Amino acid sequence: MGRKIETLEDFKRILYLWISPILIAALAIYNLVPHTGTRTALFYLATTWILIAWNILFLICMVFKRYFRLLDYVNLVILTVYYLAIVMDCVFQYMVPGKEGAIGISIIWSPLLFLYIFITLKKRNGIFYSLALFVITLLIGMSQFRHFSFDYKISMLIFYLANLVYIAIFCISHYLLRELEEEKKKAYSDMLTGIANRRQVQAWLDAAVKHAEKTGTSFSVIFFDIDYFKLVNDRFGHQTGDEVLKEFVRLSSRVISANDYIGRWGGEEFIIITKDELPQAEELAEYLKASISRHSFGHAGKLSASFGVTAYTPGDTAETIVRRVDEGLYKSKGQGRNRITVL
Repeated sequence: MGRKIETLEDFKRILYLWISPILIAALAIYNLVPHTGTRTALFYLATTWILIAWNILFLICMVFKRYFRLLDYVNLVILTVYYLAIVMDCVFQYMVPGKEGAIGISIIWSPLLFLYIFITLKKRNGIFYSLALFVITLLIGMSQFRHFSFDYKISMLIFYLANLVYIAIFCISHYLLRELEEEKKKAYSDMLTGIANRRQVQAWLDAAVKHAEKTGTSFSVIFFDIDYFKLVNDRFGHQTGDEVLKEFVRLSSRVISANDYIGRWGGEEFIIITKDELPQAEELAEYLKASISRHSFGHAGKLSASFGVTAYTPGDTAETIVRRVDEGLYKSKGQGRNRITVL
């Protein structure tokens, strides 16, 4: 089942998949430039090859969705050390002796570090980390500032001011991105239960149908609701009814697997989208039905649920699947409730 960009993690992964090949190419091009035989030049040459190898490994892991968070932090450490080494090299190997070329190719990439900090760490941690890094580079430069030529003094001041601008821009961008993510979460989440709302479920169904058409695979849909839920509201009040709905979602979420999708279709109706074939989906519905029947829902006591189950077949659309699984649920209701109808 195909996934869209739903979270910041999804966005970051796609960003890395685009940036990593470009970064690998840039590092490879840097190695094609003739270098002197000094120790510093050889050190940077060796370091560049190591970074190329690391970024290839990183890219492979991104493609196969492995070790995402670990690689994120390792990358941050590598970039931080590399950045500090570049600054120290500029100060001590070029600016203090008065050589030309201090603020050169390597410094051009420095904004990427601050970008990476803010997309890897939370906002507050990103600010602290960036400012701490800025202070370290400031201390390195200011400790030798009196030895710089006038041009290098101006260049370093511009460099520090530019870094402050980068930090401010990425801080604001990170804040706006988080706000947009929260707004999207609100737009696609059910306010009461916290799971996906009808809009998100509809998007999942559309994506699942497209994926099934493209790959020739199938998926199943389970549609279910709480039997006699109106009586719960009438007898115990809507607050108890809301608590029943939330407990119902908690119970259902524990039963399904991490690869399944669950959402609230409306009222007391819920829907599960699973990669399982129809027989396995029916087994899941049976297990969920039994779990609900055994569970005590506080003041409301014992409750039951009715189910409709169906699977995607070639030619289906999201609308035909919903219509069919809704018909299954309707039949379960008509035949006495607390049962499953497979269509």
